[in-house]
Amino acid sequence: MQCCDIYPGMLRESVELQRQETVSIGGGATEISYVTYATARGFMKPLSGGERLYAERLDAQTRNRLILRYRSDIVESDRAVIRGRAYNITWINNLEFRNRWLEIDLSGGVAT
Repeated sequence: MQCCDIYPGMLRESVELQRQETVSIGGGATEISYVTYATARGFMKPLSGGERLYAERLDAQTRNRLILRYRSDIVESDRAVIRGRAYNITWINNLEFRNRWLEIDLSGGVAT
């Protein structure tokens, strides 16, 4: 996708960007949780889907591409929540290195 192929009117999905944090729950124990650090508007395009057999269980997997306005604070260890469903970020591309749009590959259906 090129920068000129994207229009602001395409950004219809509300996207929560979440970062993993370790929280102390007392007694020296910790718990990993996700905290929303930003909300943005984006365009999501499905790329592929399928199923795989894992540990004697059938798991569904999806691959999607998300387009957002450029942000410098997103990293691959974050996740995106769209319509209540969490997706792992697998790749971030600054389109044409122009700092206008980000193309983000997401995987869903995988344990987070």
